[in-house]
Amino acid sequence: MSILPTLISAPKFPSLLHIEDDCFHSKASIAFTASRDEDHSYIRPTFPNDSRAPCPGLNTLANHGYIPRSGRDISFLTLVRAIMEVYNISLPLALMLTVPGFLIYARFQLHSNSSASFLDTESRSRSFPSISYSITLSSLASFGPGLKIAHRASLVHPDYPSEKPDTNMLHGFLNYARLCQRISLHSDEQRGCFTIHDLASFRVSRESNLPGPNKLDGIHEQVALGESSLTWLLFAKQSPSSASPDISLSHLEQWFGEERIPDGWTRPTETIGLINARKVAGQVQKEMKMVREAKGK
Repeated sequence: MSILPTLISAPKFPSLLHIEDDCFHSKASIAFTASRDEDHSYIRPTFPNDSRAPCPGLNTLANHGYIPRSGRDISFLTLVRAIMEVYNISLPLALMLTVPGFLIYARFQLHSNSSASFLDTESRSRSFPSISYSITLSSLASFGPGLKIAHRASLVHPDYPSEKPDTNMLHGFLNYARLCQRISLHSDEQRGCFTIHDLASFRVSRESNLPGPNKLDGIHEQVALGESSLTWLLFAKQSPSSASPDISLSHLEQWFGEERIPDGWTRPTETIGLINARKVAGQVQKEMKMVREAKGK
């Protein structure tokens, strides 16, 4: 019996990016030419050597072919351009998200030029080996002190290196989101499916379960806040029935569970820049502080 990968059509994104960062107030156009596939259909990892990271954003890019589907040998420009095109993230923020990972995990590789015939002495004498500087997604899963990016208290990943969501943790997160939805339906308060307060509350729950030696340090706390901030900026929408923006349950299921572009999702109309990302991270942090104070922790 053969197993064929599931194909789900993905939205088409424009081939040109008009970048306007809220930090530099500058505009530019960058052609996106690094895509490996034309249709960007959703294809789950199918080969044993396929590599994935503990990050739905990066895995989604690989599953849709905006970066190599194998998750291996990803060049710096390919990753930066994919982040900007798919998620409408500004160039400065894309660089901030990408540069640290490449400085810590990327490797130089030497590739020999084997295209010349062995008997073609002249061609072989003119051929030189090429050098690439690339990253593999699974390298981002390594834990450690200092500059390692992976952190504990992830929303759906376990507190040890992993390349895919933990099934039990994913179900726990989605069940929590469903509970928030039911509460909103039976409450006089006008709120949506999954609010920024709900996101902050779940983060507090995850961090409070960490044993003392594994508490998040300042660096990894900021990384976790940044991930929550980008999740909110990418998916929060203002619905007519709610007083504030919220994230739909289906988008949470498809983004965190299947690591794909959710059905009906369109990238933000306004470019996500450094300032608004930091602003939302601060808002999540403030909500988390309020939750801890309410629980007396």
